[in-house]
This record gives sequence, C-alpha cells and structure tokens, in this order.
Amino acid sequence: MKRAHVISAVLAILVLVAWEVLSRSGSIPGYIMPSPSDILATLVDKRELLMQHTMVTTLEIAGSFVLSVVVGVVLAAILVQLPLVDAVLYPWLLTSQVLPKVAVAPLLIMWMGFGLMPIMLISVLVAFFPVLVNTMSGLRSVEREPMMLMNSMGASAWQRFVHLRLPVALPSVVSSMKIAMTLAAVGAVVGEFVGSNQGLGYLLLYANGALDAKLMFAALILLSALTMVLYGLVALSEKRLLSWHVSQRHA
Repeated sequence: MKRAHVISAVLAILVLVAWEVLSRSGSIPGYIMPSPSDILATLVDKRELLMQHTMVTTLEIAGSFVLSVVVGVVLAAILVQLPLVDAVLYPWLLTSQVLPKVAVAPLLIMWMGFGLMPIMLISVLVAFFPVLVNTMSGLRSVEREPMMLMNSMGASAWQRFVHLRLPVALPSVVSSMKIAMTLAAVGAVVGEFVGSNQGLGYLLLYANGALDAKLMFAALILLSALTMVLYGLVALSEKRLLSWHVSQRHA
C-alpha cells in the first residue's frame, strides 16, 4: 500500500509539473487551462469568498446525506416488514429515480422557492435510493434457521429486526452510505446550478459566465477535496461500525 501511495504521489507531481510547463510555454491558453500556480494563487487571494461558498455546500451535502440515510433505512425497514406496502410503494419510488433530477429540480425550486430546503430535497432524491435498495437486500438476506430460532423463542417482530435483521444488514447499509455521500454531493451541486445564489455549484456557474477559469478550477478543487474528506469520514465510520465483520479484519 505504501508503494502504491508513493507511485500515486509521484504521478501527481509529474502531471502538475507537465501542466505548469505547458501553461507557462503558451501551449495552452491561460483562459482555457490556467497553470497550477495561478489556481493556487486564486485559492489564496479569494479564500474568504471560496470558504463562504464551501461552508454552504458542506452544510447541504452533510444534511442531505444524513436525511438520505435515515429515509433510506426507515423506508427499507417498512417495505421489508410490510409486503403489501412494498408492492404498492416500490414502483413509485422506482419512478422517482427514473426521472432526471436536473429536469425535476426547477419544479421543486418553483414550489419551494430558493433556499437550503429545496436543494437538500433534490440531493436526497439523488442519494437515498442506493441506501434503500442495499438496506432492503441486507434485511432480506437473513437465513431461515436463525429466524426460525428467534420465532421459537417468542421474539417479537421488533426484537427480530433489532437483534437479527439489522446486524445482518449493517454491512450493506454502510456500503450504501459511501455511495450516498458521493451522490449527495452531486445532488447539492445540481440544486445550486438550478436555483441558488450561494455554494460551490453557484460559484462554478458564476465563474463560467464570467469566463474566469481560475475561479472555476479553484471551486472544482475545493468541491473535490470536500467530497473526498466527507467520503473518508464515512469510510472511517465503516471501520468502527463493522470492526467485528470479516470484511474489516484484513483491511
């Protein structure tokens, strides 16, 4: 692993050096592809503006991620426990995922107006479905023998869920949380594109209109770094939540 990290770091340095040389030589116009040093200067010079918009996007991603996990897990538990509700509701949930969120976003903005809530709702619509599907799959993967044993011991439906189904489904839930984190970031940016005057998505749109490539790259770097940090936090929680699971013993 250390060797892979060293190779990755060397490769990144070589790419940055080549990029800087090409930009400085005039091979690539600066208004199309600014040099890494110019982007770094923009990150420093406009740090207050960038930090202000980064904080907004962080709040949107974190809030919509938490809501996506809660909605996905609760809905999965209901659908698995109640087959009739599953048969009625699941096609509607599937339909909600077929619709392109970029097309639905303007409608949500028109209904709810500008602000944090419509953007978080768009992000939740993008991110909750993988949590729902993976959690349902995990809850249904309980083997028959343990379930029969708990039934023979007189366990209630709640006890079977808490002490048997949920622990079995936990690896699937946590795996889906990592997917939901990246999708929450995508949803937040889509919402900011459509109807917001703050956040890194809005800043990207503004920089595009102003043909400010340096600001665009700076916003993209911050957005990538933010998503990677949040994804890393979820990955760390996976190690703690699943420390007992076989998948983490050799990780």
